Amino acid sequence: MTKGEAICQEFCEEVLVGDTVGEAELGVSRERGEIKCRLDIKYFTPLMERMVQIGFCCTQVQKDLKGHLCTIWFEPRSDFNP
Repeated sequence: MTKGEAICQEFCEEVLVGDTVGEAELGVSRERGEIKCRLDIKYFTPLMERMVQIGFCCTQVQKDLKGHLCTIWFEPRSDFNP
């Protein structure tokens, strides 16, 4: 489990992780990529702050105002250097 997944699981009801495929010099490599989180809207800001601190960016948000839920997609920032 990556640090991003662990943080999402602290806040979220549901966490899904997708792999991204990148080309390396001698073949194809798989990396952890997109993280999809479903959570209560009240946890949106704290989750965003934590994910940005560890080098992730938000690529999409969907809100369900009636259910007080949102779904957020994160991807690792390629320019992040802690």
